[in-house]
Amino acid sequence: MLPAAAAAPPQPPGPPPIPDTSSSRLPKGAALLHRTSLPRLLKACAKRGALSHGRQLHALSYKLRLSSDLYVQTALLSMYSSCEQPDGALRVFDRMPHRNVVAWTAAIDACLRSDRPDAGVALFRRMLESGGVQPNRFALVSLLSACSHLGALGLGRAAHGYVEKAADVELTAVVGTSLVDMYCKCGALDDASQVFDVMPNGAKTVQCWNAMLHGFAVHGHGARGLQMFSSMDSMSGGVRPNELTFLALLCGCSHAGLVEEGRHCFDIMQKKYGIVPGVKHYSCMVDLLARAGLLDDALQVASTMPVKPNHVIWGSLLSACKTHKKLGLAEQVMERAVREGCPIGDTSHYVIMSNMYREAELMEKMVGMRMKVGRKPKGKSWIEVGPSVHEFQVRGNSAPSHPMWGDIRQMLHEMEEKAGKGRVVDLLDPHSEKIALAFGLLRVSGSAPVRISKNLRICEECHSMMKSVSRYYQREIIVRDCTRFHRFADGRCSCHDYW
Repeated sequence: MLPAAAAAPPQPPGPPPIPDTSSSRLPKGAALLHRTSLPRLLKACAKRGALSHGRQLHALSYKLRLSSDLYVQTALLSMYSSCEQPDGALRVFDRMPHRNVVAWTAAIDACLRSDRPDAGVALFRRMLESGGVQPNRFALVSLLSACSHLGALGLGRAAHGYVEKAADVELTAVVGTSLVDMYCKCGALDDASQVFDVMPNGAKTVQCWNAMLHGFAVHGHGARGLQMFSSMDSMSGGVRPNELTFLALLCGCSHAGLVEEGRHCFDIMQKKYGIVPGVKHYSCMVDLLARAGLLDDALQVASTMPVKPNHVIWGSLLSACKTHKKLGLAEQVMERAVREGCPIGDTSHYVIMSNMYREAELMEKMVGMRMKVGRKPKGKSWIEVGPSVHEFQVRGNSAPSHPMWGDIRQMLHEMEEKAGKGRVVDLLDPHSEKIALAFGLLRVSGSAPVRISKNLRICEECHSMMKSVSRYYQREIIVRDCTRFHRFADGRCSCHDYW
């Protein structure tokens, strides 16, 4: 019965109650639990997210003297990771005297779940250095996911090379999609296209097509995405698009300014494919129209959509109002968002309004809006140099703890002096992408682009600095923020200064 229970789909109210293990005596029937049945129960807990039952089984493993068993420990690790308890998973991993590839993979996944992709990469390297454990396709997929988060193109390419050489790792749908996604998110769109092209048609699932379409979108190549969708749609026995397919297409049209094409996509997703648009699809449509300066049309969509507009939609309208110098309309949008009870969770909305008031020299209103800006999320930037990924994060008034901080500080001075147009920067509080850029100019070969990944949207000041630095130092700079890719060269950006 145990295997069937473990393989069953999640059903309320959860797995059968586990006996209380607080007593020093073993529960009745506990002797029947052995090194294979206990992992199966833990697997059932992992599938159902039954953390409390999993913890009771963990306690029971000590009474059964199975807490040091490799299979039990691996099952515990996977259970904690699946139940969104990465710290618990890593504690189990640290206590394991012996680790198989399943344990290493689960630990790497736990790092990714806790938003520590750099720690996941470090664990993968430890696995290779430990000897005796070779990564399988699941470990490689986890590594590729970490590379995607960090923008670690070099390490991602090394993983791709391993896939091509390993006899036991094939270019399956999951592995191929992970490679496409990694290359797209690391700014190597041509590499992603090459992987996609060599994948067998049977391995090109809708997830793979969506990864490629999303890559075109965030790089500003909406027309290429539409071309690819046309071939996807016309394939004999082809893959049927889903809601994420159209989300990628609409995003691509928005970034590329393809208004009529975007309207067509929004129309056919309902009429031809029967896909009901969600709030994210409406958000893309509002953004598409607002970017093109069609603010009345964008506001009409936001006002008539069948679902309640979220803060992303109001933010798109505010950004467009700032770009097109429509302060009065921006005030109406902000007032309406607050009146309708939309949670303004993104402090950038208040920052946009504050900047608009500053430009209009309405200083009293600017100060009032600044007062509403809550605590901002911490900005982090990553840059890969050689075999290492370096993370930069400014912590209050403390200088970044990096062994090259002295050299980085001097480069920041030079950047501001030669390319900063006379601005004075507080060197104890520069944004993380500026620090990463200074480090990249020092360490990345002059013939190679400086690649930076950032967890937040790049600000206007840093965006302007990147353009100036690219022109003065004659360097290509590629920045991936939370919205899209920015390619800076010769003082220009691929986003055309609208992001």
